[in-house]
Amino acid sequence: MSNPLDHVPGFEAGDVVPAEGWEEPVPLGTRQALPAFPTDVFPDYIAEMVRGVAEEVQVPEDLPGGLALAVLATAAGGRAEVEVRGQWREPLNLMVAIAMPPGSGKSPAFRSMLGPVFAAETALKETVEEKVKEVAREKRKALARAEAARKKAKNPDEVETAVDAAGMAEEMEIPVLPRLSADDITPEAAATLLAEQGGRLAILSAEGTFFEVIMGRYTNGHPNLELVLKGHAGDRLVIDRRGRKEFVERPALTMGICLQPQLLRDIAAKKQMHGRGALARVLFAVPPDMVGWRKLSPDLLDQEVLDRYRDTVMGLVIGLSHWTDPAVLSLTPGALKLHTEWRAEIEPRLRRGSGDLENLQEWAAKLLGHTVRLAGLLHLADNPTQGVQTAISEVIMSRAIELARYYTEHAMAAYGVMRAHPRLEDAQAVLTWIGERKDFTQREAHRGMHRKFKTAADLTAVLALLEDHGYIRRKVEPSTGGRKPTRYEANSKGW
Repeated sequence: MSNPLDHVPGFEAGDVVPAEGWEEPVPLGTRQALPAFPTDVFPDYIAEMVRGVAEEVQVPEDLPGGLALAVLATAAGGRAEVEVRGQWREPLNLMVAIAMPPGSGKSPAFRSMLGPVFAAETALKETVEEKVKEVAREKRKALARAEAARKKAKNPDEVETAVDAAGMAEEMEIPVLPRLSADDITPEAAATLLAEQGGRLAILSAEGTFFEVIMGRYTNGHPNLELVLKGHAGDRLVIDRRGRKEFVERPALTMGICLQPQLLRDIAAKKQMHGRGALARVLFAVPPDMVGWRKLSPDLLDQEVLDRYRDTVMGLVIGLSHWTDPAVLSLTPGALKLHTEWRAEIEPRLRRGSGDLENLQEWAAKLLGHTVRLAGLLHLADNPTQGVQTAISEVIMSRAIELARYYTEHAMAAYGVMRAHPRLEDAQAVLTWIGERKDFTQREAHRGMHRKFKTAADLTAVLALLEDHGYIRRKVEPSTGGRKPTRYEANSKGW
């Protein structure tokens, strides 16, 4: 029996056992059990917060765990980098995307985990607001003095002096209020904001809106990837705004977003998203769906845990905010050795024809760099006050590799969802309708599912898929003349 899903990542064929003229049906969508988020890689103040939020909101730890990484990357992105060896340095910004369906508790988890970032942003603004007002006042006064001098000027020299004074007043730069993050924003506006903020910005959103925008929601389907590509790698970014060009030498864009699983398929459908490395820059997580299995009265988050997390993260964000030139973190010899061994493990997995990462070469090519970034973030989390002054240990690198293994398995699942058979969900719906029926006609099936299948041709394609997988077969009935409806019998082995 042929199986059109044999070569689709994430689908496994079952054993074929002859019984009563039937074979065991080939599973349509058996998804391999994915590893749970390794919360223990974090220091206690983050790990306890991740577990507490997951329990109270009733979401998988993958969500608050991934957001914790995005929070650390918001604090450190563009502020610190890791020197691996030679000229190889990795900045500490990350792009994390968590695939979760609507109504699964994303928003309350976001508010809890990202609260310290917004609080730190407010505190940083308050320290600058008075300076902004002072400079703005001085600029207005300087412009007024220049204008008064121009009006009183009696000769060309005095006019020229007044004009020069006005020009100098116009060039007075009013400090920009600190901004750490954005949510619903276009790539163009994000690039401008990133430039205003010294080349650093985080897109933090409980929805996948930013991903939809860069995929071309407002540009007739043409993706706008430049900010994502250069903002992840730290490559020089040119921004045209307000009639002049600006250059961001080392942009650092962080992303911590949730997106609906369907969006993964939409992303994959954009051929422009492939081959340029945009998807390869994203750490995908595909957590289990807890809807329908959630506790109705879960334990509440402990206030002491919340306070400790908020205070420590705020201190880390504010402490790193003063680094305009990135702090350079080094690896201990043990950490470097462990990372080299990790590189040796990954390399053969990329081989064509035999490697399990062959179909993820573009993504896996950046995995080693991501591992370094994760190590840098975990190091700063472990040492929120002295992290920039100490080297990354072997223990921290081992935790980063554990995270990298987690994201590797989830990337394989995410790409499997991207490539999933387009009729899979429809086939599952038909199996649900068949239920305990021993046989049925195509007409009966269409009548029973007419809201899902607008035309008989749509249903026919799904029935062919189920027949090919051994769930149903056409029933041979003696000919008595005339046209008979196509009748199917269901697999007696069940499913």
